[in-house]
Amino acid sequence: MVTLMEISRRRPPLDQERLALVKLCRERAENIYQARDYCCSEAVLAALGRGFKRDLDEQATAGLGSGFCKGMGGAGCLCGALAGAQIALSLLLGPRTPGGLSKKEFATLVRGLHDSFKGRYHATCCRSLRARRRSKGGAECRELTAGAAELAAALLLQARPELSAGLDLEFLRCCEAIPAGSK
Repeated sequence: MVTLMEISRRRPPLDQERLALVKLCRERAENIYQARDYCCSEAVLAALGRGFKRDLDEQATAGLGSGFCKGMGGAGCLCGALAGAQIALSLLLGPRTPGGLSKKEFATLVRGLHDSFKGRYHATCCRSLRARRRSKGGAECRELTAGAAELAAALLLQARPELSAGLDLEFLRCCEAIPAGSK
């Protein structure tokens, strides 16, 4: 099992500046989830897609995650937050993207995201995460959204530290008002 910690050992650790950027990605994904009534996968994709690659259309990017809401349309399968983070990694570093990683490097990266998410939240299945939340005080969807964005942003910046120079900081620092009575 490859963990985020093991991946971190293979790459330079994130400095304080990049850790602050990871925190911004986390906070922005959580804000989008709460303020826009986006589901987990849509919020992760909107935050990371726009935050890391300004030329990606934010609504189209978020739309890629729509089928993963509530574990694939309510089926309870793969957590949408994790799916959104995996899609974001694919869009930004996949082997078929310009400047992307090799297939082997990318496989290690996405496996690391999966294993880190599972290590942190004890499951990757939406149904299991919801059951855990009800019976054992597990994470809320908002927390899973923020956590998946955080893990993916950290991996992106470890794999390609130079990406930090191109982040859309104005977008990431934005904090939209959260409607009363929202998630």
